[in-house]
Amino acid sequence: MNRQKCSFLVLTILTLAASSFLAGCKNSNVLSTSQEVGIGKSASSDIEKQYRVDTTSADAKRVARIGERLLIHTDRRPNVPYTFKVLDMKEVNAVSLPGGPIYVYRGLLDMAGDDDDALATVMAHEIGHINARHAAKQISQQLEANMAISLLLKGNTAQNLAGLGANLLSLNYSRDDEYEADRRGLSYAYKAGYDPHGMIRFFRKLQTMEKGSGSPEFLRTHPVTKSRIDRAEKLIETQDFPYGQ
Repeated sequence: MNRQKCSFLVLTILTLAASSFLAGCKNSNVLSTSQEVGIGKSASSDIEKQYRVDTTSADAKRVARIGERLLIHTDRRPNVPYTFKVLDMKEVNAVSLPGGPIYVYRGLLDMAGDDDDALATVMAHEIGHINARHAAKQISQQLEANMAISLLLKGNTAQNLAGLGANLLSLNYSRDDEYEADRRGLSYAYKAGYDPHGMIRFFRKLQTMEKGSGSPEFLRTHPVTKSRIDRAEKLIETQDFPYGQ
């Protein structure tokens, strides 16, 4: 999502994350599973009020089917209600929220075409972010870095939260987080019976698209570098897939 479209989501996440932090995080920099799920549910509710969610088309059924097949072969987290939905938006993107929600954009489905293996690796990558708790760690770290708890206790207004939201929006997953999500995603896809080379095909399409018509939204949050592609190819070659079942 672009910054304007995501502002409402970030404010929701920050508000709930701050209250959750005050209620139960204590000295930990990671939200509890129940707190993650609460944030994800609230954020997904806001998203689905603002944007059309496709739940009935062939594409929606395809995404749900692939997601459920992948889940069987992941190290899924207990008490996390994973969901797989299509957002009817033209951007080439896929996102995962804390606590289980995963959205695949219509634009990404159009780009992937009928390549189920490519789509499965993208979705498995997003499951990897959830299982590794990457978003929850970023939210917790952002709250600490901006002293959000102190600000809220002093009675600051929504303007303070908006400033924190801008900082959160500027954060992307670290290279290590992306590598871990790739490794998890490749493991899940392979063990679910998909061709892990689908991830490489998807990366190549993104690079071609970037050269031709500008940077897809996916690349702004999940940069595809030569090092990332090389690592993925090596994992596939060695079948170094430790995650899932």
